Amino acid sequence: MKRRSCLSALGLLTFGLRAQAAVVPPAGPARLEALVEANITGVHAYQIGLSRKDAQSDPACWPKEVPSVTALEALEAHQAALLAGDVAAVKAWAAGQPSSFDPSQDLLPLLAARSILPDNLPVNVFTAYLSGQAKGRSRAEVRAVANLYQTVLEVERDGDRLQELFRFYIGLGLPVYVGQFGLPGSDEALLVVGRSLEGKSCASPVGLSAAEWQIAGRKIWNWGEKNQHIRDANVLARELLQEPDVAALVPRMKAMPAQKVAVIGHSFTMDLHWSSPSAFVPIVTAMFAVENPKVEFRQFSGGGLTSSRAYKNFYADALGWKPDTVLLVVINRTDQDLADLRTMGQGFKAAGARVLVFDDVHDPDTGDAAKLEKEWAVARASGITVVEVGRVLAASPDRPRFFCLDKIHMTEPYHRLMAREWLKILVGARGPALGGAQ
Repeated sequence: MKRRSCLSALGLLTFGLRAQAAVVPPAGPARLEALVEANITGVHAYQIGLSRKDAQSDPACWPKEVPSVTALEALEAHQAALLAGDVAAVKAWAAGQPSSFDPSQDLLPLLAARSILPDNLPVNVFTAYLSGQAKGRSRAEVRAVANLYQTVLEVERDGDRLQELFRFYIGLGLPVYVGQFGLPGSDEALLVVGRSLEGKSCASPVGLSAAEWQIAGRKIWNWGEKNQHIRDANVLARELLQEPDVAALVPRMKAMPAQKVAVIGHSFTMDLHWSSPSAFVPIVTAMFAVENPKVEFRQFSGGGLTSSRAYKNFYADALGWKPDTVLLVVINRTDQDLADLRTMGQGFKAAGARVLVFDDVHDPDTGDAAKLEKEWAVARASGITVVEVGRVLAASPDRPRFFCLDKIHMTEPYHRLMAREWLKILVGARGPALGGAQ
């Protein structure tokens, strides 16, 4: 442990050195590795900042005073600029081809600041594991995936920096999830990995239990497939359109006149979420893109979206778009939420739109029966049609597989089923009540 502490302190001396101290590596694998290591440095700088708010973090891994806040923020800014650049130009530079990429702007400052990171940092613990499993793969390949794990362990960066890294590494031709190394990706297999990693890292500002490593693996796997279009909304749409019960609805889809459909919804409607290759709303949108692009969809979404946030953030824009149909998938926790739900329903209805809500999407946050009854009453009084799907979900043989590892969000089987119900409503194959006419 003393040696690690000394190495860490020695490495920290390199933070803040002038970019000229870093040497441009030769073209080829060394440049790819330098690009990955620069991103590891950028994420580490951000996480050092987090560690200073966490008294439990090990100072041997997460220094408390040096580098300064200003130096850390400068490194984060360099990483953001590096990732925002033209990845094709970066790839050409890495291969030694003519390129507009200038490494002195953002890459060299990150390389100059690179420290010797202790072996028990989470990113190095995962690197050691993956190096043992992915024999024969280059250092850049292994470290790229380790960098994604390093980033996703800090859960607030799922939707921004992590996605930027996926774009960057895919653009460079680097692997982005362990399936590309031939490793298994079931929840059970990922838990085995989590158990093998648990307890090997220093105390850190990120969660490192076996379950947290498992969820990190699930996220990286799903987003790896999604970002490479191996399994995404378009793939699921094509699969569903080939299934007999959905294929039978295609003539109805094709017959629909040009119209606008707006969806205002929380994470259960969002394509970006990690729990599934996509969500039911973008899946159905992708179906119509194939079968009838005259039906136009627009999503207004945000994680944990309440009616009040929806009203504040999206209502005016959605109303101004003049949709023919509006689906609201929102959370109502307070009386103000219900008041804003009423306002939105009345406003869309007055503008001539058909306004829909589902009776129960099985969101654990909104599952109280008395609250649901109150919501339905407010919705109906506001001119909103309540569509029954709760009983369909409850009766599904796939119900035990609906919840993902966080026990909140939903997996692919749920979204495939919801896509069917949403499609049936849109094409008029079922009414709001189960078994009822449209």
